[in-house]
Amino acid sequence: MPSNRVQVDSRLFNIEKKLDKNSELKKEYEKQIENLIVNGYAEKANHISISPRTWYLPHFAVTHPRKRKIRIVFDAAARTGGRCLNDALLTGPDLLKSQFGVLLRFREGSVAVMADIKEMLLQVKIREEDRDSLRFLWRHKRDAPPEEYRMTSLIFGAASSPCIVMYVKNRNAQDNAHIYPEAAFLKRSNFSQ
Repeated sequence: MPSNRVQVDSRLFNIEKKLDKNSELKKEYEKQIENLIVNGYAEKANHISISPRTWYLPHFAVTHPRKRKIRIVFDAAARTGGRCLNDALLTGPDLLKSQFGVLLRFREGSVAVMADIKEMLLQVKIREEDRDSLRFLWRHKRDAPPEEYRMTSLIFGAASSPCIVMYVKNRNAQDNAHIYPEAAFLKRSNFSQ
């Protein structure tokens, strides 16, 4: 992978300019970055990476229209020298159940239950040797140089994340089927995005 630190530095500057124009967005963005660090989803990176797969990810905010909460997305499709992180990742098979089938089964019983797994992607940890491919820049004060962080968890924006998170969810259900057999069956057969 080519070195992309300069391009990501530029993208950080651009996102900072955007945040400076909207104090509410800036406050929420900073809160989300802090959430990543405090909860161990991201960690401070060593300044010198020895990994041949070091890659810096630009990031930006996406707002859900109904929830009014922002989500930070790491741009694994950002290209430098014609390459991007998503080019180096395998997407894997589509492990999601068909939404049509889930909706049909939703009507089978007299009671329907729906749930959400909080911060689902962030619950899945990345191997230590792969974390330098998920570096990002952030500065808490505009007059300070950017600090380097790296994700310890799956990211929103990587081509491989949907397959990995579904595999982990299914594996978790399988590993605990002897304790909760009905829940494991439902978890594997009725999960859709």
